[in-house]
Amino acid sequence: MGKRPTDQVEGNHASDSTKQDNGNRKRPKLAPSRVEAGWWQSRPVYQIYPKSFKDANGDGFGDLPGITSKVDYLAALGVGSVWISPVYSSPMKDHGYDVSNYVDIDPTFGDLQDFKDLLAKLEEHGLKLIMDFVPNHSSDQHDWFKKSVDREDPYTDYYVWKDGSPGNPPTNWKSVFNGSMWEYHPKRGQYYLHQFYKEQPDLNLRNPKVVEEMKNVMRFWLDLGVDGFRIDAVPHFFEDEGYMNEKELIAQSDTYKSVERTYTYNLPECLDLLREFRQVLDAKTAEDETKPRIMMTEAYLDIPDLVKYYGQVVNDSFGDISHLPLNLNFLEAFKTEEDLTPIKLKETIDNYLGALPDKAKTWPNFNLANHDQSRPASRFGQQLAGAMQMVMMMLPGTPITYYGEEIGMTDTEMANPEDYRDPARTPMQWDDSAQAGFTSGTPWLPINSNYAEVNVAAQDKTEVNSFLNVYKKLAELRTQPSVLFGSTHMVVRDEVFFLSRIRKGNPGYLTIVNFGDSPVSTNVTMSDALPNLGNKGIVEVRTTAKTEAKATSGEAVKFEDIKLKPKEAIVVNFVPNF
Repeated sequence: MGKRPTDQVEGNHASDSTKQDNGNRKRPKLAPSRVEAGWWQSRPVYQIYPKSFKDANGDGFGDLPGITSKVDYLAALGVGSVWISPVYSSPMKDHGYDVSNYVDIDPTFGDLQDFKDLLAKLEEHGLKLIMDFVPNHSSDQHDWFKKSVDREDPYTDYYVWKDGSPGNPPTNWKSVFNGSMWEYHPKRGQYYLHQFYKEQPDLNLRNPKVVEEMKNVMRFWLDLGVDGFRIDAVPHFFEDEGYMNEKELIAQSDTYKSVERTYTYNLPECLDLLREFRQVLDAKTAEDETKPRIMMTEAYLDIPDLVKYYGQVVNDSFGDISHLPLNLNFLEAFKTEEDLTPIKLKETIDNYLGALPDKAKTWPNFNLANHDQSRPASRFGQQLAGAMQMVMMMLPGTPITYYGEEIGMTDTEMANPEDYRDPARTPMQWDDSAQAGFTSGTPWLPINSNYAEVNVAAQDKTEVNSFLNVYKKLAELRTQPSVLFGSTHMVVRDEVFFLSRIRKGNPGYLTIVNFGDSPVSTNVTMSDALPNLGNKGIVEVRTTAKTEAKATSGEAVKFEDIKLKPKEAIVVNFVPNF
């Protein structure tokens, strides 16, 4: 498959017309107006957890050559970029988020040449690469930490050290993984701070030398050809220098939530540091403006605080901090099927889109899953997972897909309670062969028992409206002007959710989801909140279960009488009535 051109569509602003589709039906069509969008805007970002994507050498762990072997699949899927979780050298206490060398690849995943080969293969297919970047903390096996313990300059203050006697930490601050945020190091005779595991000492990001080290790490990977970074754990960057105890919320508890986080979470300095990191990216972009380098940031925050991570919008900058402050509200709001109602869905979307600081320039994003959260199909079932994927793909902004979502993978039960974060990290299910086609060896985590039915090969060649084929169609629709830059209108009627995307001179798209347990017949034309609909359209794609395979896309529908099965979702192409 050849290199994908810059995503754009062009044509005349035509009046109502038709075109033949598959030789047996006519699809209403307006020739789309010309629209150009950045690579990080027009197509989904696809997150890969490297240990679990594809194992090329048979050791049971996914690796970089394994990812390279599946680039054809990624291109055919219709994504625009690949975000890979950490592959840096690491003791793997926290699955690579404990970095012992920021400018090398861990042997688990290959070596730097393997990384370069992956970059070359992605570029050949017009795909971009986003790396996880972990500047908050390193591994305690990093040379910087070892030299800091020995008070060897300039590393003495590369980490956050405080005086205190054994058993009496400087403050009552609690680690994300529970217990004290402080660990006494007898060799140095001081406590060091760790917001996560004690094997992950926090870097002193108030030290300009440490900040410059982090910038040089970014430059190293940018010079190799990386297109951007997803920056991990950004609200944890700084702690208040007064080192005051937090207010206790739960007495006699060592848990993370037993104290407030006034002094240790989301301090204003976080934004200032990210702005410096953004300048590194912008400097690289300035070398070749046809290759913009972007920043995504991870922060679990309320929406008013989250949108501050865009920074100040200057000219066409999309903000001077993060291009995509990751919107994790779908993950927080919809943890179970009971949480997922059409009214709550509309409110969650409205609250987020309404809070964007400059709606004409800042760019939204939506996530349904990641490596730390239960998979959507396990949270609220296969059918609603497919419906929510459809909604996310048709919303304004960039959808971010966690590997396996495109086939409806579910969590895998773990025998060991310590593996509580791993149910959503199990190996990708490629086919129904041994170990789901992931490895020729013994996989590092168990393969889900449903792999014989839920796998890429089965869905790719059989069901027209399988999870996989619906995803591909939605990825194609995302490049349409109305989906990229059109107006957004939503309505809820009983158990039915409606989302319309319209841009004058272009085909419009209406997404309808029946969240109920019974079939519905609904009249869309009765709502003034869905303007310019016209009175009919053609179904582009639907999420009908495989037992209903005859109900595929392509049928004509009248907006005065649209029928949906329980938990079914459809996208309808229509000519807007301006």
